Amino acid sequence: LYIMIFHIITKIILLKSWMSYNILGITPGHNGSVALVSDGELVYYLEEERLSRMKRDGNPFKTLYFILNKYKIDEVVLCGAGYQSSKLIGLDEDLFYSIVRKFYPKVKFTNYSDSHHLTHASSAFYKSGFKEAIGITIDGNGSAFITEGQRVYETESYFFCTYPSNFTCFYKKFISYDLNIKNLNYNYEITTDITLGKQYHAVTNYLGFKEGEEGKTMGLASYGKESKNIPSISNTSISSSFKPIKDPDVILGKYIYPLENTLQNKKNLAWRVQNDTQQLVGDYIEKAIKETNLKQVCCSGGYFLNCVANYYLTKRFPDIKFYFDPVSHDGGTSMGAALYRWHEHSGDTTIRPRKTLYNGPQYFKEQLLDGIKKYVSN
Repeated sequence: LYIMIFHIITKIILLKSWMSYNILGITPGHNGSVALVSDGELVYYLEEERLSRMKRDGNPFKTLYFILNKYKIDEVVLCGAGYQSSKLIGLDEDLFYSIVRKFYPKVKFTNYSDSHHLTHASSAFYKSGFKEAIGITIDGNGSAFITEGQRVYETESYFFCTYPSNFTCFYKKFISYDLNIKNLNYNYEITTDITLGKQYHAVTNYLGFKEGEEGKTMGLASYGKESKNIPSISNTSISSSFKPIKDPDVILGKYIYPLENTLQNKKNLAWRVQNDTQQLVGDYIEKAIKETNLKQVCCSGGYFLNCVANYYLTKRFPDIKFYFDPVSHDGGTSMGAALYRWHEHSGDTTIRPRKTLYNGPQYFKEQLLDGIKKYVSN
């Protein structure tokens, strides 16, 4: 009976899908994911690792085929860490577009790969429930651009966000290996100093943790304390030692922290990077609030997976309403891109706050029990 009901509901959903305008967001690269927005509603989101069982799997092919077999697709939006960046790691937009065209030959295609920070901000804003807000994105590297013959990467961006799809960038920072690149325009800054995301990444590597294990540094920080042997990483005179920053974690050890390899020193170093970066993020937010007079702030990008920093921000700004994107890593940009494209396409101003984090495949209790039994029997 349950299975019969499940199939009936599925057919109803599929029928509605064929009558709706469906936008498919695809994020290649680490934390690869696929999201589907149907007439403005987020109806499906899944990261590739859930199906492949490979941590942070960056090739969302299983997820893509799964959704293409279940939903009609009108438009595809590709996002990620920048199209130029995708080319560098061998990902081609034509590959994903070609796969979808096999199922839907007339599908439209939009590329947001060079708007990585915007798709982060839109992922947070459209699910926040706010009518207007400051959108803040902070991560290690965003989209890559070429200016004056050199490659630069987004690291911090601040947007003024309103409906239907107005995201005005009033500040953006880029990181570059070249000291001579000038600012792109009045509200853009290019630096060769180690940036927020890179600071945390460098310390994580220096402590011996693996790629993507910044959460361990955050946890270790609670056991550390301020030490005169470990100066501020954000200090200008110190950060100048990171030029050029091709290997910040190596340079960190060589020039800044030739510390005795003790557990307490590691705890104190973790405390330092946690303390300094969260204060700096707070300073940025304070500046953005003064500039816009807004009391709503949406935060996304890898740095805001840091729940300790998020707690610090809520205490520092008790009068500000925060929305921290629960899918702040790059996987969430597939949702952000699809939602942004819907509102851009339709002019829709409907506010749809997030109600659940469960946007993947739906299963009945009997199906779940059958799946568990397979593992138990093995």
